[in-house]
Order: sequence, then C-alpha cells, then structure tokens
Amino acid sequence: MIAIMSDWIEALEPLLGPEIEAEAKSVLFRQGDKVRYLYVVRAGCVHLVRFGENGSSAVMQRAAAPAALAESSVFSSTYHCGGECVSDSILARAQITAVRAALDRQPELLRKLTRHLAREVQRTRARVELLSRRTVAERLDGWLAFNGDALPTRGHWRSVAEDIGVSPEAFYRELQRRRKATDE
Repeated sequence: MIAIMSDWIEALEPLLGPEIEAEAKSVLFRQGDKVRYLYVVRAGCVHLVRFGENGSSAVMQRAAAPAALAESSVFSSTYHCGGECVSDSILARAQITAVRAALDRQPELLRKLTRHLAREVQRTRARVELLSRRTVAERLDGWLAFNGDALPTRGHWRSVAEDIGVSPEAFYRELQRRRKATDE
C-alpha cells in the first residue's frame, strides 16, 4: 500500500539514534530474539518474516520507507518475526526501553501509537480482503479503490504487484490489457 509518514513516526524522532545502513539480505533481528530496538525504515524495504515449524515462511509486514518496523513488538519481550532487508536500506532505531518509558510518561505519544496501530489493522484487513480476490484485475481494482484510484509512477509498479500478491509479469499484462481496452 502507499506509504505515508504517520504522526507516530514523527513523534518518535526525539528517541531515534543516528541512522544506520543495512545491505539487502541483512538480518536486523531473528524471530525469538529479545526486543532491543524499534526501527524506522527511512529508505529501502524491510520484511517481517514469520517462520513456521515446518520451514515455511510468510511475510507479515512489508515496511517500505517511511515505515515503523515491528511496532507491535513495543509490547513484547521477543520478536515474533524476523526482520530482513529486502533492499539496501537506511534505518533509524530507538532503544525499546526509551520508547516504553516515553509511552508511560506521554499519554499523547501512546494515543499516536494507538491510532497508528489501528490504521495498520485496517490496512491488514484490507490486504486480506484484497488477496482473497481471484483475478489480477479484481485485486488491482481493490488496490486502486483503497489507494485513491491512481497508480504510482512507473518505477514503483513492482511494489504494487507485491502488494496485491501477483508476479510483476501478471501485473504488467493486466496494465497492458487495460490500456488496450481504453484505446479501443
């Protein structure tokens, strides 16, 4: 879905340390690790990946800049997923103890986190509904309805394909089909 800077991320600024760079395929944390940081993705993309006992994996969050990563971990002692950089990324991070202390002292910060998490639940529900659609056309229609009926610029189409759970090739074929239909 389209990334928009949230007031939660803006409110975290005083708690964030210096930016760090992470290469594609870097692991920020593993499922089961103790929560030490809250990360904000400034550039690039990081996936939260949950691993099953049988070796399967599922992407639980696709955090493309600007985005908070694994923000529900604020209330957990361990990460329930692994954090893996999909691309070269720039991140800022806050000590989790500082974030928790700030939430205890600042009710407005807690309200901003609550609003942010509520929007994330809404986005997740919309994505589940979107992924339940059978065809690429139906999924794209749903994505457009949720994101304001406009595609991002050409260089960002691959991320739309990822959002709707189809291959870039299938997505491009659907765009071509729509172009032909409007030209006729």
